[in-house]
Amino acid sequence: MSDAWMLILARKVEAKGRSEVARELNLSAATLSLILNDKYPASTENIEKRIMAMYGHGGKVQCSVLGEIEPALCIVKWERAHRVKSVGNPATSRLYIACRKCDLRSN
Repeated sequence: MSDAWMLILARKVEAKGRSEVARELNLSAATLSLILNDKYPASTENIEKRIMAMYGHGGKVQCSVLGEIEPALCIVKWERAHRVKSVGNPATSRLYIACRKCDLRSN
């Protein structure tokens, strides 16, 4: 992968702040700091893919249920999906099932 992901990441951190970007990417603040300072000891391949999936397409995320959405909405839906045990609304159920299976935020 090219270094475009680092430029995208740096711009997002500048615009939103480290804690918000770390939350959207499902990374710890420490991990994000190591990446930004080029001191992350392991491979960044999966993180690069996640950054490009989250921000590399005009700053939108492609959701299989909702279509193209903002990363902030994605994180809200993902967090809610992992708290809810059952849902009565079929449309909401489809969304939560898709969120739980989505590998965008998996580590």
